[in-house]
Amino acid sequence: MKTNYPDASYLCELAEKCGEIIVANFNLGMKKEWKSDDTPLTVTDTAINREVCAVLLRDYPHICVIGEEESRNVENAEFTVLCDPVDGTIPFSHGLPISTFCIAVLHNNIPIVGVIYDPFLKRMWHAERGEGSFLGTKKICVSDQTTLRHAMVYAGVSHPKVFTSLYNPLSVIQELVNNEALPIDVFSLAYFGGLVACGEFIATIHPLTQGWETAAMQIIVEEAGGKATDIYGNDLHYGPHGEIQGHIISNGKIHDKLVQIVSECAPNPS
Repeated sequence: MKTNYPDASYLCELAEKCGEIIVANFNLGMKKEWKSDDTPLTVTDTAINREVCAVLLRDYPHICVIGEEESRNVENAEFTVLCDPVDGTIPFSHGLPISTFCIAVLHNNIPIVGVIYDPFLKRMWHAERGEGSFLGTKKICVSDQTTLRHAMVYAGVSHPKVFTSLYNPLSVIQELVNNEALPIDVFSLAYFGGLVACGEFIATIHPLTQGWETAAMQIIVEEAGGKATDIYGNDLHYGPHGEIQGHIISNGKIHDKLVQIVSECAPNPS
């Protein structure tokens, strides 16, 4: 365990505990509330977010925590944790086991540790800055594919809120299809960051401004040899509440082409 911030080992242990809650609460007919952004909220989301805040308060009281459901502000904090307690609440709350626990540590606005955990298949993606990216104990790397033909791309589109997003998602999907890519969206963004890092997918394109999942995806993919930017191709910057200008996270070899596609479907940044 690092003195100043939680390392990958610490976060993987925390992810396993939170994953046990996800699996224990997974059932059909799950009760849920609908938030103002038209996404569901379950007791699992709030219980895990509360647990993360409590554990980090106990072990790292000097660290700011930004969670999707609960946060803890620390003035002038050197480190910030971004966490999505259940990335994929929509499939989770409707009987589909394709959700993850997602957490990252930022230092000076740059992710330095990231973990994405699928508790159903017990897939643990993790990375620390400068030490490579891993699925369990196996070191992983991104795909070497250089074209979009037959490439799997996660491109968020199937939700009403994307129509007030940073670009026209349907136009992006159309351009991906025109380039013979295979776009998909199953409401579990972070999962596909892990799949990019181990070479199964070529990219994820995110049209929204919350960065709870993006930070962990960024470091895991970058440490696997890939690239992460905002949708305009600029370095990713995380605002005081973890906000971003969307993201494109890819194997790096097709990144410029994806930035071009998205830019043709987006207004100029303000």
